Amino acid sequence: MKGDILAGIISVVLLMVTIRAIRQRRLMETHAVLWLSVSVVTVLLSVALPFGAFTPLAHFFGIAYPPDMVLVFGLFFFALFTFHLSVSMSRLAARERVLAQEIALVREMLNSEPAP
Repeated sequence: MKGDILAGIISVVLLMVTIRAIRQRRLMETHAVLWLSVSVVTVLLSVALPFGAFTPLAHFFGIAYPPDMVLVFGLFFFALFTFHLSVSMSRLAARERVLAQEIALVREMLNSEPAP
């Protein structure tokens, strides 16, 4: 019972932090939608967990303790999200390199023009 209450408190805090970050415009729209969705799903999961809503699904996946299923899905989400951020960082690093090269070319062109 204490674990269910703790899960509920943590999920509500996550939702509040997400909403605050959205209001302060610290999250881009795509990430804001993702984190808002995750926060709402987390709240729903923590509400449904004490009523045994996941017991049949957990047994289907071979998980003996239903709250562990939520943990496994959470870890899977974070692994996917970390992969998404790694791909985004790689794309931005490549874009930064191209922009730096273009700036160097423009500077070279400006410096090599003959004075009137």
